[in-house]
Amino acid sequence: MSTHEKETFLQTYAWAKDWSELPWAHEEPTLFLSEICRLRPPGKALDIGCGAGTDSVYLAGQGWEVTSLDFMPKALEYTQSRAAAAGVTVNTVEADITTWEPTDQFDVVLDHGLLHNVDPLRYPAYRERVLKALAGDGEFVLLHWHPLFPGQRDGKMGPTRVSRDDIKKFFAPELIERYFAREEFDDLPDMVGGGMSQAYYWFRRSPADLDPAGLIEQIRKTLDRHGVDVTPDAQAPDELLRRVIGPGRLGLLHRRPEPDEVTEVVSQFADKADIGAAELARLLAVFAAEQHGNICTVNPKCHECEVTYCKRLRNR
Repeated sequence: MSTHEKETFLQTYAWAKDWSELPWAHEEPTLFLSEICRLRPPGKALDIGCGAGTDSVYLAGQGWEVTSLDFMPKALEYTQSRAAAAGVTVNTVEADITTWEPTDQFDVVLDHGLLHNVDPLRYPAYRERVLKALAGDGEFVLLHWHPLFPGQRDGKMGPTRVSRDDIKKFFAPELIERYFAREEFDDLPDMVGGGMSQAYYWFRRSPADLDPAGLIEQIRKTLDRHGVDVTPDAQAPDELLRRVIGPGRLGLLHRRPEPDEVTEVVSQFADKADIGAAELARLLAVFAAEQHGNICTVNPKCHECEVTYCKRLRNR
């Protein structure tokens, strides 16, 4: 964190008489956290930029082993004090996420408004630490400001507004968006740029990126179960292949590729999966085309498919 950024936060914490007066204070847990707690048993959670401690205390109260990280000592004091009052325990760490070295992996990593206050020069370091900290089957929840309207400028004090497409691109290919929500604020102080769209993301690791060879094996097993010959040359419409390899299905890319990008996307993924590009292209065409495998068509036969890494199956 730069001297300028740190001074801004020091002044804010010195001004606030209580945690509730902090501009980023919130009483309810960040969106998606309660659903995550409902879906999976308690594990290890990392709250980066824990601020006033609301989310750390909430997760600890749900039985999670919580590490609360912030570079402001006062933030950690608030978090510890609120945890004690709630009868729970959290592990506080005074550190800057862009220089901190994770010593563990976490089932949940939460960022309630830290990234949009980070100097863009340190974005790569931030990204590296988040990916190191997140377990293979972990959940990453992010709150980030978006422009309220196209071309909206940031305020003198920030935070930095970034579009949804750019956020998804920033974390790709390792992470994929599972859920997205936003809330609009039309009237905020000019020093922070006026109105904004507050966006919430729920990311998971991309199975295609995490286990590319496993994805290929699942496609082969599906075709084999249906007795489909994968050796002949096959053709599938470009528009269909764009859908198959896009984020709505196999997730080889964080967005649906343009027609002239399909060959390059397939070639790059083939390298990851240790398979020839021509072989992978043929396999995908057989898998998708009605005249061949007739599985992942325009109206995909998901009930006949064993590709559990596909988004149409993995999130049901």
